Amino acid sequence: MKNKKEFLVDTDVLAEHLTGNPGSKTALEKAMLNGTCFTTVLNASELFLACNNDAQISNVDKLLRTLNILGLHARYSLLTKEYAGKSDNVRDALFCAAAKINRLPVLTNKKEKYKFAGIDLVDKNSI
Repeated sequence: MKNKKEFLVDTDVLAEHLTGNPGSKTALEKAMLNGTCFTTVLNASELFLACNNDAQISNVDKLLRTLNILGLHARYSLLTKEYAGKSDNVRDALFCAAAKINRLPVLTNKKEKYKFAGIDLVDKNSI
């Protein structure tokens, strides 16, 4: 049996999927075809906060139902100190902690944002 890949999908990739050209395959679609996709409650919250109407909320809800959503366990906060002075904010530190603890490579269009973290980073060209 073929081992499927796993990805922790960042908000930028999720937003690109929601707003992209319907005729082209998004990075998220490629990842879903090649493995299992996760995101965090942080990313889900960012998507909902960006919604301006009920249709957008519905689209975000439908998308999130196709992914595995990771909650934030208290143990993640123990790793945030490792990223002190390196990450831009607590959100990024918690996201990196979730990736590290769950041993998930991060699928993002902004690899430079997480280069400090010592986690595996994946972009759409390497799926």
